[in-house]
Amino acid sequence: MHPLHKHITATVPLSEKEFELLLSHGRKRKLKKNQLLLQEGDYCLSDFFVLDGCLRQYYIDNAGNEHVIQFAFPGWWISDWYSILHKKPSNYHIEALMPTETLQFTYEDLEKLFHELPPLERYFRINFQRAFAAQQRRILWLQQPLKERYAEFVSVYGFFEQLLPQSQIASYLGTTRESISRIKNTVSNK
Repeated sequence: MHPLHKHITATVPLSEKEFELLLSHGRKRKLKKNQLLLQEGDYCLSDFFVLDGCLRQYYIDNAGNEHVIQFAFPGWWISDWYSILHKKPSNYHIEALMPTETLQFTYEDLEKLFHELPPLERYFRINFQRAFAAQQRRILWLQQPLKERYAEFVSVYGFFEQLLPQSQIASYLGTTRESISRIKNTVSNK
């Protein structure tokens, strides 16, 4: 079963024929390591489903520091919905951390598909609810001691931790690379 079809049917039923209609509106995008899918200042026009690889979404502050907002692994969606909905330039970069393949769906195509495929609209509503809940949890999570944040990061992203640069993990956790090294040493010395 296609990874996107599997992802959708885990939430709502979607027939093979309905999925083929959805897939006919998707565009495969292959990215090389370090290639940008979205650049700050560009208008984001699409939502992206990760088929393979890994992406990170980040912004650069006025001092030139990168702040990782999210990672996207196979089976995850990534986009800048503020840019899409408000037709404003994005504040974010979305970069491939390794060779990555996505399916791209424009906002206009999704809107059409929502009318043609009511289960798809329900799927996206549930996905957005889950994403909103995850963002609320992340806000609270960032207030926790670093050791607890790191432990939760490993429990959620442990399967990719070895592939991610320590500096990006630190950025996602809101700390420095040196602090992550100290915590890793503390954990490994127990």
